[in-house]
Amino acid sequence: MSKPVIGLVAAEDPRIAPDKHMVNTAYLQALIAAGATPLVIPVDGDADRATEYLPLLDGLLVPGGEDVTPSFYGQAPVPQVVYTYAEKDRMDLALVRMAAEAGLPVFGICRGLQVINVCFGGTLIQDLPSQRPGSLVHTSDKDAPRTHGARLVPGSLMDRLLGSEPLTVNTYHHQAVDILAPGFSITAYGEDGVVEAIEDEARNIYAVQWHPERMVAAQPRFRPLFRFLAEEAAAWRKAHRH
Repeated sequence: MSKPVIGLVAAEDPRIAPDKHMVNTAYLQALIAAGATPLVIPVDGDADRATEYLPLLDGLLVPGGEDVTPSFYGQAPVPQVVYTYAEKDRMDLALVRMAAEAGLPVFGICRGLQVINVCFGGTLIQDLPSQRPGSLVHTSDKDAPRTHGARLVPGSLMDRLLGSEPLTVNTYHHQAVDILAPGFSITAYGEDGVVEAIEDEARNIYAVQWHPERMVAAQPRFRPLFRFLAEEAAAWRKAHRH
C-alpha cells in the first residue's frame, strides 16, 4: 500500500522572497521520516481551490507562519500585529474545515494551532507582551531559540504521545489561544499558563504551540507527533480508498 499523503500550505512571503512559494524544509523532512508523503498546496488567491486538493489528501498539517488575520475571529488588529496574510488564512481555514468534515486527521503547529482554534470558533491573544503582562517571552530569533517548560495534561493524547516526564519546548510566537474553540480541550500549558497544546479527539485534531519539526532530528521524544499523524492518515486511507 502506498504511503499516506499529508497536505500542507505554502505561500509567498514578500518579506523574504517575492514570487516564490515557500514551506520550511523541516516540515517536509519530519513528515517523510514519519512515513508520509508531503503534498505542498499553493496559495493562489482562490481559497475555493481547497476543494480540488482535499480529495488528494489523507491528512493535513497546518504549519507555522505569520499572524492570523484578527477579522477572522471578530477583532480589529492591535498595533503589534504587523504582518498577516488573509489569502493564506482563507486557504488554511477552508482546508481545516473540509478535512474535519471528511474525518481526516489534522495536526497544527504554532500558527497552525491558532488557525485551528479560530476555525472552530475560538479567539486569540493578539500580542502576549502587551495583553498578558507577566507572561514569559515566547518569541525567539530564528537561530537562537528560547525554550521554556510545559506541563502536559494527564490522560490527554499529548500526554500519551510525549510521555509524562517534564517537557521543554522551543518558542517562536507572540500570539496564543484566548477563548478556546468549543469541542476542544487544552492539553499542555506553559509555565506562565499560556496554552501550549489543544486537541479534539472526536474529530482527530491536535495542535501544539511550539515547533517540533525543529526538534525531531535531535530529540526523538517529539517524533511521535508526526508518526501519529502518518499512522492516522494511513488508517483513513485504508478505510476510504479502494
